[in-house]
Amino acid sequence: MTTSPASSAATLASARALVAEPLSGPAFLLRGFALLGRRGIRGFMLIPLLGNVVLFGLAAAAAFYGLDAAFDRWLPEAVGWLRWILYPITAIVLLVIAFFSATIVGNLLLAPFNGLLADRVERALTGSSPSQDAGERWTATMRRALKDELRKLGYVLPRVAGVFLLGLVPFVGVLAVPLGLLLGAWLLALEFAGNPLGNWGYAFRDQRAYLRARPGRFFGFGFAAMGCALVPVLNFALIPAGIAGMTAMCLELRRADAAALPAPVAPPAPPDAA
Repeated sequence: MTTSPASSAATLASARALVAEPLSGPAFLLRGFALLGRRGIRGFMLIPLLGNVVLFGLAAAAAFYGLDAAFDRWLPEAVGWLRWILYPITAIVLLVIAFFSATIVGNLLLAPFNGLLADRVERALTGSSPSQDAGERWTATMRRALKDELRKLGYVLPRVAGVFLLGLVPFVGVLAVPLGLLLGAWLLALEFAGNPLGNWGYAFRDQRAYLRARPGRFFGFGFAAMGCALVPVLNFALIPAGIAGMTAMCLELRRADAAALPAPVAPPAPPDAA
């Protein structure tokens, strides 16, 4: 059975798309970092940036304070030398958890300001935004963001709790690690995508459907964001950079979807009157 050149080209194009989609996510996150210095965007990134720094600082302080308290209470003085061995390892694990949690919480708490940043990034990239009136944009973004975040809490908390409880089950608990990584990447992508998609009027249910239609691209973005959350200093700018990069990616997807639509067919000309 022979394969036609056209079908071979289509198969090759599909394979390239499967490889390119996950890789495009990290590329857009890097683009988001570059966009933060662009005129018209810098002023709108300050509140998400400062909020992220405060949350990271609080998370790190809580991790170290809790670690010291746990060692003081549970580690006997007779084996105090173990503290010097266990402390660095445990501290790194707790910092990873704290930094990742701070990114999720930052997206939730700073949602109204994040939506305004996404609006400004769209304006800088396209010359227009979902709402041209500044007052209308501010009040509408605040209402929409607060409503969406309440829905997201109802979506996030049961899933995080489920993975955590799964990790406590003997033997089966090993599945919590890969599931936790997948869930973390999905939640980060969903949080960042909620800003431009929410500005476009997508309800939270529609946002999830939008991401599910393009899983490779959005999971790639989420995993890249998880990696950046572990890099000192760089993680401080993760929230504004993630919003800017995700907005740019959603704009490109919207353009691609519009280009894929079939051209409208002109109606037939009316017959000439006899």
